[in-house]
This record gives sequence, structure tokens and C-alpha cells, in this order.
Amino acid sequence: MGTEGKPVVLLVDDEEAVLQTLALQLGSDHTLLTASNGADALRMLAENGPVAAVVSDMRMPNMDGIELLRRVQVEYPDTIRVLHTGHGDIDTAIAAINSGGVYRYLPKPAGTGELRSIVGDAVARHGQAMAERELLDKTLRASVQALFGCLELASPVAFARAGRIRALVAELCHELQLDGLWEIEVAAMASQLGAVTVPPAVLKKLDRGVPLGPDEQAMVTAMPRAAVRLLRDIPMLHDVVAMAEGLAGEPEPESGRSALVEAGISVIRTAIEYEIVESRSANSATAIGVLEERGDGAPHVLAALRRIKGVRAHQEVVKSLRIMELEVGMRLAEDVVALNGLVLIGRGTVATEVMLDRLANFARVVDIVEPVLAAVPDFHKYLVRRSS
Repeated sequence: MGTEGKPVVLLVDDEEAVLQTLALQLGSDHTLLTASNGADALRMLAENGPVAAVVSDMRMPNMDGIELLRRVQVEYPDTIRVLHTGHGDIDTAIAAINSGGVYRYLPKPAGTGELRSIVGDAVARHGQAMAERELLDKTLRASVQALFGCLELASPVAFARAGRIRALVAELCHELQLDGLWEIEVAAMASQLGAVTVPPAVLKKLDRGVPLGPDEQAMVTAMPRAAVRLLRDIPMLHDVVAMAEGLAGEPEPESGRSALVEAGISVIRTAIEYEIVESRSANSATAIGVLEERGDGAPHVLAALRRIKGVRAHQEVVKSLRIMELEVGMRLAEDVVALNGLVLIGRGTVATEVMLDRLANFARVVDIVEPVLAAVPDFHKYLVRRSS
């Protein structure tokens, strides 16, 4: 709403006299914005927020009314679109209406009564759509909250983990200027709904950063599929479901994914991987280094993660190595554990000859989880040795 609670309407025409006439006809009942071309109209919408309706001339230089209203349809789908055109353009206007890009057309020049009636209908339609969206939004949020409540009751550990992931996702979205995209935060929580299908012992290992066996890892990887099954029939959650499908490894649809869905998958996947690696690593710098070494995450998302965690530069290179590849001077970036979960060497330990001999002895009597993450103090010399 504009001043005095009046609905806001944007008038677009390249003739100043037409704008003045429309303003006189509509000004008493509406707060009016005016623009002389399509580019200015889009700028007005961006600067002033959503409006109830746009009334646009058909014939304008650079961007005609059809193109403008199609842009409005994509960028501001709740704004009702009215095409103001001469009789010679009626066939074009009808085609635009049939394609869904335009709600109504006004003949040019329009009588005051007809103009007020059509614009009034457009504003009323916008108000009804907003009321329905608000009701659906409340219902949707209550439904999603109920699902997350079930997760909290079934597995407090998994719910707490989902909360940490969502918090990091929110920080990343803010850093990447993706604010307001609640779908990404909902998808972050939803990706953990499948925890109810995973044995508590596996969830406990995941929460403590204990490496998982192949079957256990398969259970965890499959968790987002539960979200797809639970959420696919809830209105307005198609983007959330598409993100869950991407996180579950489902192939990209033939029509491709939207920019929002791609961004959501990238951010959530990075947050999930960081949560896993950080619980096994000595610090944030090491955890981020592991993700970069593995190639887990888009570079711009990892850069945002570095800024959030205050890690400004590469401090060391972290590699995934087998026990026999460890060398004196390397620092363990995670615990070395047996398959039964027993910690053999704690993270942060710098490899010595005695420690390496100890690990070799352990390997003879127990199965050790490999590879392990280790920080290489002089990576360039390490590469030279490996290549020689």
C-alpha cells in the first residue's frame, strides 16, 4: 500500500500528456508512480518495491509494452499487468492475454469509467492473491514446522545438527547476497528429515565426526530422498523439493534447474560437508582446506565460507592420505580411528617416526579407517618428492 493506504499503481507511457491524463483519472483512488519507458518502469519497481498493478502503453521505443509486462510477470509475478493500447494493436493485446503475460487490455483512449473499472479489478485481483498467498504461507510454514517438530522428537541429535546446518546456510546466503530465499533454509533443514530412517548409532557417529563405513555412509547420503517423498505434494515447495533431489544425487531434469535451485544445492551441500569435516578437524581453517582439496563446493561458496569463519588465506594444504603415505612432520587433521570407533591417534598430532611405527603396528592387528586427513607443512617439496 502507498500513502493513506491507497494501492500503488505504476503508469508507463512515452507521452507525457497521456501520463497526465491517466493520473487525473486514477489519482483519487490510487498512489501513482509514472515512467516514460520500460527501463525506467523496471527501475521504479526495483526502487519502490512491489506494486498492485502496472498499466503500460503498447508502442514505446527500445522496449514495447508486451516485453515490459513479460519482464514484470517474471520478476514481479504478483503484480497485475494491464496493456493500454490503440485499436490497431488489439490482436496483439489479445495474444498477450492468451499467453498469460497480460491480465486485461485498455483501448486507447479509455473513458474514465472504464479505466477506473479495469484498474480497480486489477487492484482487487492483486489484493485477493496477496490474501491467498498469506494464508497459504501460514499453512505452509505450519506444515513444515510440524515436520521439523517430528524430527526433533524422533532424534534430538539429528535436529540439532540440522539446526547448525541451517544456521550456516543462512550465513552463507547473507554473505552471497541471497537474503530472503527462505526456500534454501527450508531445504537445508529438510535435507536432514531422513535422519529418522538412520539408526541412532550411525547418527551418533556422524555427530561426533567418526568416519562411517560404506553402508552407513549410504544411509546418510540417502537422507534427502526422504524429504522428496515427504514434501513433493505440499504447495509452493517445488523449489525445495528440487534442491532435495539435487542433494540426493538425482539427475538434472531435461528442462534444467533454476538459478535459485542451483544456488541452494551448492550452498547446502557445502554447509553439510563443512559440518562433517569440521567435527573431525582441529579448526575451521583445516576443515575448509579439506573441502578445497577435495573439490567439495563451488569456489565462490568456499570463499564466502572463508570470510564467515575469518580464514583469510591458505595456511596449509590438507591431503587425504593412506596410513602408509604419512610422513614425519605432517599434522593429523582428524582422529585416526579403527573401524570399531576406537581412537588410535588424536587429531592435531604431528607425525614422528615413533608415531608412524605405532600406526604400522596398529594396522597389523586392527582395521583402520582410511584415508586420513593430514596437513602437509611444505606442500611444494612434498610434490617434488612424490614426482621424483
